[in-house]
Amino acid sequence: MAQDAHVVIGAGPYGLSAAAHLKASGLPTHIFGKTMEFWEQMSSQMYLKSSWSALNISDPARAYSLPRYGQSIGLGKQEPVALKTFLNYGHWFQQQLLPEVDPTYISRVARDGKAFRLELADGREMQANTVTLATGVAPFAHIPEVIAGLPHELASHSQEHHEHSQFRDKHMVVIGSGQSALESAALLHEAGAASVEVIARGPINWIDRRLYYLTGPLKRIFYPPSDVGPPGVNWLVANPLLFRLFSEETRRSLDQRAVRPSGSRWLRPRVEGHVTLTPLTTVTEAHEQGGYAHLRLSDGSTREVDHIILGTGYQTNVQKLTYLDQELRNQVQQQQGHPLLNRWFESSVPNLHFVGASANYNFGPLCRFVVGARVAAQQVAKHAAMMA
Repeated sequence: MAQDAHVVIGAGPYGLSAAAHLKASGLPTHIFGKTMEFWEQMSSQMYLKSSWSALNISDPARAYSLPRYGQSIGLGKQEPVALKTFLNYGHWFQQQLLPEVDPTYISRVARDGKAFRLELADGREMQANTVTLATGVAPFAHIPEVIAGLPHELASHSQEHHEHSQFRDKHMVVIGSGQSALESAALLHEAGAASVEVIARGPINWIDRRLYYLTGPLKRIFYPPSDVGPPGVNWLVANPLLFRLFSEETRRSLDQRAVRPSGSRWLRPRVEGHVTLTPLTTVTEAHEQGGYAHLRLSDGSTREVDHIILGTGYQTNVQKLTYLDQELRNQVQQQQGHPLLNRWFESSVPNLHFVGASANYNFGPLCRFVVGARVAAQQVAKHAAMMA
């Protein structure tokens, strides 16, 4: 393969967007990964936290948006958007624009002079001039240290469960207070779990978007289409290229205010009155005994449960991207595990780009949502064209 190839690793919303923009720029582009793989592993009964306007995978002409997909199959706007709808849209986008997606995994990426050498899981090797990493958050699942010693049979991350029927008649604890934790709790209850308790170190918050629902057409004064964060803050985080210019302290503050753990308004009636909520409490000890997980909480109480689901989110750490050669990982300048990126989403290793949640440190919380894919894809494609 020619050395001037541009490789995208990952075929979720960010990978598809980056590849679509690179390809539209006339650059030789290769994208590897299973289309929407991470999303395929989620529970088919889930609904998405993001609104309809914030779920567009990006192409330069904006011709393959979620509304365009809806029109093509006679589907109107959904609020909330079903995961099944978004999955079908992602596959439609890929089939329309990127039929050449190669589902082969990349097993190793290393520097090769000024270029990169890639080894594929099927034994092929290739060279690339630029590499864009769009492999999502799956490698970064956060397991709290107090739980890490439990066997997998007793504790697992929320991302691991496509369905919850295996927990019927089980006594369950969910740790966390964000959307994934609260929706996991609802799905466990609806799957017939004997009991479900949510244990959260902070309060249980529910998103209150009364201005969104009460202001009609004027809602866009308070809520940009990106729809991340509360009014006021949401406009500050809506432009990642502006966000990166703020000081580290300001970026951290805005990030915390924009994406504090909370559940969607439509989820609340499925949780309250059905699930035990234990806020402002932490697990201080956890061990296995007699095939059960025994927990001691910060309030002094104890629990004996069949299984714990961790809705504890993700923590970016470049060192967990083990398909990157160790020497290459060490060359990426980092801040607490996050790659440090310039305006082109390029790391300290020339022509190695990070998009998606791994770009959050520099570009803000928009990168954790589908809506951030457009800016990232535009910047990667512009930089690749400049360097061609």
